[in-house]
Amino acid sequence: MKCHILKLSFLLLTWRLMVNGCQSEDRLNAEDWFRKGLAFEKAKDYVNAIKAYSKALEINPRYAEVYRHRGTAWSNQNHYDQAIIDFTEAIRLNPSYTEVYNLRGMVWGSIEKNDMALVDFTKAIEVNPRYADAFINRGIIWARKGNYDQAIDDFTQALEIDSFYAAAYYNRGITWFDKGNLQEALTDIGKALNLKPEDQSNNNAETLLETRIKNFKIEY
Repeated sequence: MKCHILKLSFLLLTWRLMVNGCQSEDRLNAEDWFRKGLAFEKAKDYVNAIKAYSKALEINPRYAEVYRHRGTAWSNQNHYDQAIIDFTEAIRLNPSYTEVYNLRGMVWGSIEKNDMALVDFTKAIEVNPRYADAFINRGIIWARKGNYDQAIDDFTQALEIDSFYAAAYYNRGITWFDKGNLQEALTDIGKALNLKPEDQSNNNAETLLETRIKNFKIEY
């Protein structure tokens, strides 16, 4: 008899916990769901992050920052169409949302829509002329399209904004390399390596460039 009472008590406790859990979730507001989503996103649990952000948007469908973060979660799962939809909605709600123009441009670049990417990076720069990331990303697209001088101009502009930006030196170095200016390339890759010696891509680029420069001198 005692065992039956204990089992019944346990079942009642479990049921109460489940009910209280549902009730507590029902009491969450859009900001609460947003914070839950951010925690999931930080843990790289993008599936649950998207669920939490979607709950927030059910409560407040005009929450531009949630669309921005849900778009990023979609992008991190390679669901680029969904990411573009969310970034576009965030921009519709906040036309001056510089970061989202940059993020949407990165997605366009990921799916080889280079002209669309250029439009978004340029818009981000128009809204915030000191947005170094947008200059770097636009420079990468220019280089991809073979417009090396424009790419170098953008990387240089990023460095005028932040003279310690290793990625700007690295990408400018690679662009010098593609353009055939090997000494300039090695100089920029060396600066990137000094700023971020732990970055393996910088080490690989420097080794490759040194080899090309030696071969160039021998051939010359």
